[in-house]
Amino acid sequence: MSTESGLPYRTAVEGVVFCCLDYNIAMATTTLSRPTHLPRYRDNVYFQDGALFTGILATLLYLTVAASLDAAGHVPNMALLIPVTVGATLLGIFMSYSRFDGFFALSHSMFTGLAWILYLMAGLVSAREIESFLDFGIPELQAKVYFVLWKLLNWVDAALNSSASNDNYVFIFEIAFLVWWLTYLGVWAIFRYGYTWRAIVPAGVVLLINTYYAPRSVVGFLVVFSLLALIFLVRTNLAEQQLRWREHQVYFNQDIALDFLRNGFYYSVMVLCMAWLAPGLGRSGVVRSVLDPINQFYEQTNQQVSELYGGLNRQPRSSETTFGKSLSLGGERMVENTPVFTVNTPVGRYWRAVVYDTFDGRQWRNTHEDDERFSASMMLPVPSWELRRPVTQTLTLLAPMGNVIVAAPDIRQVSVAIEAVGEPSPAAALTAAPMDLSQPVPAGYEVTLARAEQTLEPGDSYTVVSHFTQVTQRALEGAGTAYPQAILDHYLQLPEEFSPLVAQTAISVTAGLETPYAKAKAVETFLRTYPYDDAIPAPPPDRDPVEYFLYELRRGYCDYYATAMAVMLRYLGIPARTASGYAEGYFDEETGYYYVTDADAHTWVEVFFPNFGWIEFEPTAGESPLNRPEGTDENAAGQLDGSITPSAPGPMETGDPFMNEMQDNWMEQMAGASMTQQTNTSRWWLWALLTPILLVLGVVGLRRTQFFGPLAFTPELPPILYERLQRWAERLGLRFHASQTPYEQARTFGRALPEGQPFISEITETYVRYRFSPQSATEVSAVSSAPSPTATRLVDAWQKLQPLLWRAWGRKLVPVQRRRRNPFGLNQE
Repeated sequence: MSTESGLPYRTAVEGVVFCCLDYNIAMATTTLSRPTHLPRYRDNVYFQDGALFTGILATLLYLTVAASLDAAGHVPNMALLIPVTVGATLLGIFMSYSRFDGFFALSHSMFTGLAWILYLMAGLVSAREIESFLDFGIPELQAKVYFVLWKLLNWVDAALNSSASNDNYVFIFEIAFLVWWLTYLGVWAIFRYGYTWRAIVPAGVVLLINTYYAPRSVVGFLVVFSLLALIFLVRTNLAEQQLRWREHQVYFNQDIALDFLRNGFYYSVMVLCMAWLAPGLGRSGVVRSVLDPINQFYEQTNQQVSELYGGLNRQPRSSETTFGKSLSLGGERMVENTPVFTVNTPVGRYWRAVVYDTFDGRQWRNTHEDDERFSASMMLPVPSWELRRPVTQTLTLLAPMGNVIVAAPDIRQVSVAIEAVGEPSPAAALTAAPMDLSQPVPAGYEVTLARAEQTLEPGDSYTVVSHFTQVTQRALEGAGTAYPQAILDHYLQLPEEFSPLVAQTAISVTAGLETPYAKAKAVETFLRTYPYDDAIPAPPPDRDPVEYFLYELRRGYCDYYATAMAVMLRYLGIPARTASGYAEGYFDEETGYYYVTDADAHTWVEVFFPNFGWIEFEPTAGESPLNRPEGTDENAAGQLDGSITPSAPGPMETGDPFMNEMQDNWMEQMAGASMTQQTNTSRWWLWALLTPILLVLGVVGLRRTQFFGPLAFTPELPPILYERLQRWAERLGLRFHASQTPYEQARTFGRALPEGQPFISEITETYVRYRFSPQSATEVSAVSSAPSPTATRLVDAWQKLQPLLWRAWGRKLVPVQRRRRNPFGLNQE
């Protein structure tokens, strides 16, 4: 073969050889640049730096949520949320490091989580509960899982039929499944994609909801979660910056993570302290008006949750939360001695919020649908029952109570505009509008639930005039049984499957008694022999709650006492109903105020007596007996100061001292309340102005070094200033090619900002010497201990360049339209 003919072949072979050598060199370089001990699928994980610390923070974050749900005390056995969270975290980290795609990871998590939760819940099932499954030869673990699934199906059936359920297994299962998905998706988003906010925000929302609804205080968990979340954001932000620095080949000290975390911790603590000290937005009238529709939706949702999960421990946080249009007989009641409101009034026994008329066997309901709006200070057409007197009460809120009005029955006048739910009364009404005596007297209207049109906040006050009963035992004994037909039709209702045991007990307790009052007192006395206990388990789904209270537990709290008395009287043909609100609380004789706390939240019984209306009875053993005057004196009724009879239904000018006092001082009280509200509003606006100012000052103080740079030369100063030049280039819209050297990038930057070119060149030159010169380490160590010409030139260049950069950025934000070319002041080439 000739030399000429062999030349192309040799050239091709040499090309292949050189390509192979280049490939081997590249592979060797890649192998040397990556440690051999890293996991196989490390590249699938977003956070290459600090993965272990990130995993620890994520685990603590979700364990805080799980621990808060357990500590809240909604139901027992919520501690299994801890292993659920640990399992979801481990699986999420494992799947993040794997090469599986999102669909397989989610599908695998769903089935694995379901199996793990059912396995943990099997430990909650007792041997007695699975006896029917074991009779068919089913293994014990499998039988327990079947039992949990059977409970879930029963709950779904009850929910579809709009009936109450007291099964806690379903609540635990649903919360566990929620925590599993919350944790798994959060860990997956963090490690696979670096979406930190997508992990923190859902977990924070769940924690906020739990903090608000929790029967016990779990605010400490919210504080810990907030601190962990802020530190977590600092760590993940640093990891993202480290990725950028490596991409741009910017040198940084590996110990920088410790400095970031320390400063992030200080900043997080400062933010939490300021958030704790700053007032809430609830004082703002604008905010309150915006939240009113949300509050109404919240109340409806709360009632639905109470129906679906009747076995939950309830939290009497506020009247809006506690007093709705339904009352379920559930489990343990969590109460505290937290002050709720004060009442300035001469006399009082009950502060009623709502009346219930229908009982379905597990739940009381207020079925009245007629809503009426009454403006502030408007007279309501209350029934004209005998032996009642007007009593004025001024309530001052000490805790959030939503918008439910609580007052002594029957409400006649309220100082705020209200929306009332009620029903027509069989009795004639007192004059509804004393300012317009030409109008006819309307029919009686009884308020069973009243809500203020504006949400009431702590510090707010409102005044109510009620027709307070002063009926005597003698009057009730002689009331008779001439019940109006409307009362009989509505207040003798009983569940379809009423317990024969309860019916027999009602008959035996009232045997030999003739009058309705005597029978009511007999049932009241009988029930007061049962011990009072707030911490009772919820009745099983297959048990009658009244039977459960009377014959199995033989103890309970006010809801059970009142329910038992009401249904027993209804079976005997005596109209009765339950009412919820607050007991009288503690009366301070020196101040004349009643002090009412959460522990005074109460349910009692009201019995109807012809001519006297609804009269309260107290069957609960935990409350003081309700003893009325005997009334043996024939003139006792006439001696009752301010009593009102149906034959004298005059307007407010009846000569009653309390009514006259109310009428004289009404405007003064309203003016005082208005001044208090204005003072609170002024404080709110003051804090609203100060809070952002303090936050801005804190941020500026912490980030001063980043914006203005250090004033002295340090070993890391050249790469720090060069990195800031890179950021300013991005901010000003410049784009550098990856193949450009630092000098080429500096020339591009200088052409865009000619007046800053000398300073850009100075910083770039110092950075190149620091980064690539063999003498850089010696030079840096020499100049870092004392000022030098290099240090002076570098600091001076940066300080002179900063104003030019800010002006160029300002021109970019506010372009000058008259210039057709170069509108941003930058010559990009």
